[in-house]
Amino acid sequence: MKKNLVALLLVLAVVSVGLFAEPDITKTFNLTTSVQGVNKMKITAAEFTGSPGQFDGAEEAVTHVVSTYGNQQSIGSDSLKAWLSTISNNRAGYTVKMTATPLKSVVEGQTTAYIDYTVTVNNKSIATQGSSTTNPAFQNVITVASLAGVARQSHQLTIVVDQTTFEAAVEGEYTGTVTFDYTAN
Repeated sequence: MKKNLVALLLVLAVVSVGLFAEPDITKTFNLTTSVQGVNKMKITAAEFTGSPGQFDGAEEAVTHVVSTYGNQQSIGSDSLKAWLSTISNNRAGYTVKMTATPLKSVVEGQTTAYIDYTVTVNNKSIATQGSSTTNPAFQNVITVASLAGVARQSHQLTIVVDQTTFEAAVEGEYTGTVTFDYTAN
């Protein structure tokens, strides 16, 4: 009878452990988010080093008045202060292409007059010569193959106005345009 009692107690012990043991319970909680694309470019009046939230507030440089020939960064208070600034989080990267139109003066009934200049950004240049843009017609001044996070770039624009064509120019208002096209890859 002792053996039966011991056997019965062992069976009850094994069964009761199963009845009072905690069941395996697994619960999950998922997190999701969406990060918006940041693909911005502007010509800033100073080098941009801030965050994406500060980019829109960066002061823009829109027009530079050419008052003499030569390097437009070296003429004191009239010096050119302009940076090509970009900020992006595009995984596939981006490209910025630069083009330039000749500095010209158009007066009806008169021959169009030109002043030659060279614009340089990120060690890439475009030169104008008379009515054409040469060396070459466009330059990819920023090429980013891919990004692993937010990246910013800010490259100073350099403009050198040709002395010979500036001193030989006829009177008039001269206008030229440097254009930058941002393309997300």
